[in-house]
Amino acid sequence: MPTQRFFNLKEEKRRAIVRAAVHEFSRVPYSVASINQIIKEADISRGSFYTYFEDKDDLLQYLVSGFREKCREQVYAQLELNQGDLFETACAMMEQIMDAGNESRGAELYRNALTELNPVTQSRMMGIKGFLYEDEVYCQFIHGLYERIDSARYPVGSEAQLACLVEIILVLVIKAVTMFYMGAADRERIMEVTRRQMYILKNGALSGNMPEESPAVRLDRRPEKKEISYER
Repeated sequence: MPTQRFFNLKEEKRRAIVRAAVHEFSRVPYSVASINQIIKEADISRGSFYTYFEDKDDLLQYLVSGFREKCREQVYAQLELNQGDLFETACAMMEQIMDAGNESRGAELYRNALTELNPVTQSRMMGIKGFLYEDEVYCQFIHGLYERIDSARYPVGSEAQLACLVEIILVLVIKAVTMFYMGAADRERIMEVTRRQMYILKNGALSGNMPEESPAVRLDRRPEKKEISYER
């Protein structure tokens, strides 16, 4: 996250840096995004940039921090709506993100970031800075979940065990949202497959009650490839 020196800048300069970063991360995939382009557009030196942020990963995390906070609030709200069902909440959140994704501000930024980053960096984007239970903010999020889930239906035992379960659920959620942004499959197929995966996770792979694959879900079908230009 930004250093105090960044927050000490005048608001106009901070906004200029943010605008330049959003423009660059929205214009091209994360691996192609250029710090040189950002500092040129923001009219700052390269040396100054590194006194504000560690690297472009640090900058990207700052840009999506508001998105993460909003997601956490919506997760808690969805848990109440779904009567403490963690798995239904995860599916509801995926649908919300997919429905709003193509229309929300910064959609191109999220698409470019999620479709290229490795799982570790994707998790950091979602606010998981440490492995499992090592990040204070993530621990607070888990504590909030633990207080809201239906413990009678999901006796996870401890917050540490819940953190392990949430980590697995997040992998499925991030994968589904990434596939949606990439256009790897349509929304209905992605949701149907992910719901079956959630069902298996919820009930156990060895329960003997695994769902049959719907004939409408063709996992071996490949989408038509599309060429995308990132030229200005």
